Amino acid sequence: MSASFKTILTAVDFSTGSRAALDQAARLAMLHSARLHVLHVIDRDALAALADSRKEPFESAAAHAMDGGRKALDHWLAQSKLPAAFEVTLVVGAPLHELLEHAKSLRADLLVAGITGSGENPAGAGSVSGKLARKSPVDVLLVRADHPRAFKKIVACVDFSEHSPRVAGVAREIALQDSAAVDFLHVWRDPGSMLAVIGPFGESGLGMANLSVPPREELVTAIQAQLHDFVKESAAGINAREVLHEDRRVGHGIADHAQKDGADLIVLGALGRTNLRYLLLGSTAERLLMRLPCSVLVVKPPQD
Repeated sequence: MSASFKTILTAVDFSTGSRAALDQAARLAMLHSARLHVLHVIDRDALAALADSRKEPFESAAAHAMDGGRKALDHWLAQSKLPAAFEVTLVVGAPLHELLEHAKSLRADLLVAGITGSGENPAGAGSVSGKLARKSPVDVLLVRADHPRAFKKIVACVDFSEHSPRVAGVAREIALQDSAAVDFLHVWRDPGSMLAVIGPFGESGLGMANLSVPPREELVTAIQAQLHDFVKESAAGINAREVLHEDRRVGHGIADHAQKDGADLIVLGALGRTNLRYLLLGSTAERLLMRLPCSVLVVKPPQD
C-alpha cells in the first residue's frame, strides 16, 4: 500500500479553513513531488441571487465576479508557501459538482479541503466538505483550521474489514513521512447491547436468554489477539499502539479517543464492517464527520 500522491486537488474559498487546507496540500505536494491544483468555485446560485438583487444580467455579474475573483485569489495565494509550479482554476458553478468533476478530469489521487468553509459551523464537517468526503471517488483529507503542519499523532481506525489494510498502510506511510505516532484503534461493542429491536408492543431489546454470544472476557481476549496480529503486520518501523475502545456508537468512540489522546489526524475507510443498526443510522464515516475533533483522511477503496 502506497500513500504517495501524484496529483493533489485542493478547494479554496478564502476561509480560514481553506487556508489550512491549502497549506497542508502544498506541504504534501512538496513532500511527494506531486502536482498541486488549486480550485476556487464561485457559487452559481449565490451569484444569480446577487445579480437579481442588483437587476444585473447574469453574464455581466459572472464576468465581474471572475475578474475580481482572479485578483483576490492571486493576492490570497501569495500569502502561502506553495510549490514552484502549481495550477489555479476559477470557475462559476455548483461547488460540490465542480470539485468532483475536477477530481475526475485531473485524475487526482487526493482531494484536500477545509473541514468547514466560509460561514459554516466550526464543529464538524461543513455541508460541502461532508458531502465531498462521502461522494468523492478518491481519498479526501479534511483539514482543521488550526492544523496546516505535519501530523504528530494519528489514529488509524481498524474494523478488520478487507479495507482495513489499506487504511493502516496509508496511516503508516504518513507516520513515516511526518515522524508521527499511530494508535491503531478498534472500537468494539458488546453484541448483546447491539441487537435491540422494537417488538410488537414497543418493547426494545431481546432477552439475553435468546442470545448466543461468547462471555465478555473471552470476546475481549479474542479482539485483543486479532488487533495485535493486525498491528504486527501493519506497523513496521513506526511508533504504534494497540487500542481497544468500547462504545456502542463507533463514530462517537473514534472521536472520543482522538480528542482525549490529542490526535491531530484520524485515518478511516469509507467502507467497512457494520451491522443492521448502523446501516439504519448511517455509516461510521458519516457519523464521525459530524463531530470531528481533528483533521481526518477518508481512504476510499481502490478504483478499478
